Amino acid sequence: MEPLDPDERIVLYFHGGAYCVGERSLTHMHVYAHISRTTGLRVFSPNYRLAPRHGFPSQLHDCFMAYKHVLSRGFKPQNIVLAGDSAGGALVVGVLLLLRDMKCTSPSAAVLVSPWVDATCSGDSWTRNQQYDYLPALSLNDPFHPTRMFYDAGRKFSPAMLKELQCPLVSPVFGTDLSGMPPMLVQMGRELLHDDIEKFVTRVKHDNKNGCVRLETYEHMPHVFVLFDFADAAQKAFSSIGSFVREHN
Repeated sequence: MEPLDPDERIVLYFHGGAYCVGERSLTHMHVYAHISRTTGLRVFSPNYRLAPRHGFPSQLHDCFMAYKHVLSRGFKPQNIVLAGDSAGGALVVGVLLLLRDMKCTSPSAAVLVSPWVDATCSGDSWTRNQQYDYLPALSLNDPFHPTRMFYDAGRKFSPAMLKELQCPLVSPVFGTDLSGMPPMLVQMGRELLHDDIEKFVTRVKHDNKNGCVRLETYEHMPHVFVLFDFADAAQKAFSSIGSFVREHN
């Protein structure tokens, strides 16, 4: 992969799947196609190591190195848009935090679709919105909870683990400093993650005074509703992503 011209813009997309499932070409190819159509940009998506065979921070490491690899191929940070859904959305935020703390240049913008920003799943919407979503609302005591699968699989759940899960690189919503974020579009449905995402957006807005965050809520839509591209809401979301990316050219 190399730039088609010195200033080519691209989208680097981290797929979702609760860190445990998903494959860039099998589960998300139609999502990439729609985003490429509405943005006019090429979309690249890395496969990253999956849990439970590979636990945290393997996924974050792989996505960070994917971004560095794109730079090594000649793409410029200002010409890269990071995007991701669900766990991939959290990986986008994790990469942005690492780049900020390492004083590296961040990409031009970020797009988060139903980002899983709280691995403790603490929001009230995990109970309130069950009628709108297909996600199972498992207890963290369940060893098959996605959080338990990707974070130290096999370890007994404890208050110490709950505290560890509040690390911003695992659960960005608990970050005490979310400053330095690029312009960011966040899209969500009326889903189980609703309150966690809303809380995250509020904190990003507080720590970034330049009004860089835009939140869009799609009523009666489930988690990562863009996967259901036959829905009008999904097409509206893709169009909004295109407009946002062009706006931050």
